[in-house]
Amino acid sequence: ERIHLQGKSEYILGLTDPESGVSVDIDLTDVGAWESGVSRRHARIFRQYGQFFIEDLRSANGTFFNEIRLEPGLSQLLHSGDMIKLGILRMCVELS
Repeated sequence: ERIHLQGKSEYILGLTDPESGVSVDIDLTDVGAWESGVSRRHARIFRQYGQFFIEDLRSANGTFFNEIRLEPGLSQLLHSGDMIKLGILRMCVELS
């Protein structure tokens, strides 16, 4: 899957769950996120100083950046073409 980021300064990735009141900016439900081990609030992508970063939000199955597992709360600089993995769901980042 591809995530295209533009306009906003922060995106929460995960699963919207109306029963618990959890909503996210990028809902991955339609791309098999439940089956892939994506948490409701899995990761955060944010813009700082004109660049995008990703951080894990203490997800159950981890956030991976170019195959390296991120420590929760520590951010990693993103570039177009980077691969991120939430659980086992793989995505390519496009920045504009």
